[in-house]
Amino acid sequence: MIIKSFKIFTLTLFILFFVGQYSKAEAMPEVFAQSYIVIDSDSGRIIGSRNPNEKLPIASTTKILTTILAIENIKNIEKKIEVPAKCTGIEGSSIYLRPKQIVSIKDLLYGTMLRSGNDAAATLAAFAGRNSEDGFVDMMNKRAVELGAFNSSFANPHGLNDENHYSTAYDLALISRHAMKNDIFKTISSAEQYKAESMNTVFYNKNKVVHQYEYGNGVKIGYTKAAGRCLVASAEKEGTEIIVVVLNDGNWFDDSYKIFDWAFENYKSYQIVEQGQFAGRTSDGNPVFISESFSYLLTEDEKDKVRFETNITAPMILNKDNKVICGEYNIYLGDELIHTGSLVAENN
Repeated sequence: MIIKSFKIFTLTLFILFFVGQYSKAEAMPEVFAQSYIVIDSDSGRIIGSRNPNEKLPIASTTKILTTILAIENIKNIEKKIEVPAKCTGIEGSSIYLRPKQIVSIKDLLYGTMLRSGNDAAATLAAFAGRNSEDGFVDMMNKRAVELGAFNSSFANPHGLNDENHYSTAYDLALISRHAMKNDIFKTISSAEQYKAESMNTVFYNKNKVVHQYEYGNGVKIGYTKAAGRCLVASAEKEGTEIIVVVLNDGNWFDDSYKIFDWAFENYKSYQIVEQGQFAGRTSDGNPVFISESFSYLLTEDEKDKVRFETNITAPMILNKDNKVICGEYNIYLGDELIHTGSLVAENN
């Protein structure tokens, strides 16, 4: 359907930008990881990376996808289930489940994330995968593709070595960014400790980020000889949340802390447009508005380089909020397009 464009113009934004002296971001500190990436959790902007698409073993950082997939596919996490015998006695990290033990799914989620229990991850996979680990692994691979993690392949829910089990720093960042938007996952990931009532034990989080770094709020560690030390870490300061992925990094925690310090020193998340913000008028004088809020990570010297253009068209279809779509808007950082959204009018 071809829509005639009535008006294209540039708005001067009232976005709380400041006029002043701008300085360029300092150089990122040295990082020892074989592969790493630094992204804005909100917008997904990448502000640092090396070999971000290199396919590597990722050890127990696998459990980020396992946990969010279980949360998304299990309606009642308070439910208690029986542990299958096949899910016990798995090598590596464990919460020492016993065959036919009755445990809550919630406790399994915490045991998977905080203690990196391979038995907990396998039990979640068996239940969410309808008693089929293969079925759950298929779900993992499908979900990864849906999230844009195209260079990943999962062969199990826990991350033990397998030639068909790998991911990339970029893909892990995408998966983690999605997972951290889920309130249940974020609560689990950020916990320093947790009392597992159904097991009568306390789990302490192996991820030192939540203990050591002032603004740390997740996500997951992983280690095998093949993968080396792998870490997906997140931290939030004054509304800016950064996700760091380092793979095969013997300096994993210190590198992540240095990166967080650098990112918070040089970048800040700014709301560029707000849902419901006035954006112009159609040719017959009806007002149009921004459909959804959008924030973006910027340095001081980038703030005055943001520009906003609208393309107001004839009214089109109704969207899910019963608004009439009247075109789109584009946001640029210099000449780079960083976001496209819809313009809407009230459905009178």
